[in-house]
Amino acid sequence: MSLIDLGAHLAADNCPWCIGGMSPAGNHPDLGLVLSLCPTQRWCDECQGASLFPAEYETLDDRINEMLDDGLAAIWCSACMGVTAVIPVTNDGGIR
Repeated sequence: MSLIDLGAHLAADNCPWCIGGMSPAGNHPDLGLVLSLCPTQRWCDECQGASLFPAEYETLDDRINEMLDDGLAAIWCSACMGVTAVIPVTNDGGIR
């Protein structure tokens, strides 16, 4: 499943937090405002719904490049494409 698969038709009618299958998850120190997969439904068997999705960015490529400029890299869930971790990188591109 990817974010493309999420939409209003998947939102739980009785869930006050659903925003097209997503739920507000707070302010992450590196990602900014984030959303998570709505906890009322089971979306991802790989990360068990622990992935975060940046809520405010022009494009995902822009956010990734901004993070790399700050010396950070995102680790992605291969199933839902959410961010599971943010790790520091060295100037040479290797993991510290």
